[in-house]
Amino acid sequence: MTTDWSKVKHFKPSEFTYPDQLDPLLIYSIDALRAAAGKPIKINSDYRPGDPGQHGLGRAVDIVISGLHVVDQFLLAEKTRLFSGIGIYPHWNRPGIHVDIRTLTPHEPGARWARDAAGIYVPLTWKFIKNIQI
Repeated sequence: MTTDWSKVKHFKPSEFTYPDQLDPLLIYSIDALRAAAGKPIKINSDYRPGDPGQHGLGRAVDIVISGLHVVDQFLLAEKTRLFSGIGIYPHWNRPGIHVDIRTLTPHEPGARWARDAAGIYVPLTWKFIKNIQI
């Protein structure tokens, strides 16, 4: 299946490194996130050839929502209920989030995690969020 770009209001194929490798549902989902945010979204990373994870399947993007604190970016993505995987990355040059549309089994909770200052993926906890500098 290919993305019907006439249905995408807030993004152009040129904003992605590999637009033809991305799952259309991912494109439509981040377009809906952009509408909910009311602010521009910068795509930092999309499809990654050879990546064994969701990026390699064309089902994930790393993004920054302009003008929102990284915790608010995470909360907005969570609130939309569009993404089965959400990671929070407060230590990037421009703090942002990972969102994906991974397949979940029935009753499986969505994946949520954080990336610390050393670049290590850690469980998302209140203590982690509390220590993010505003």
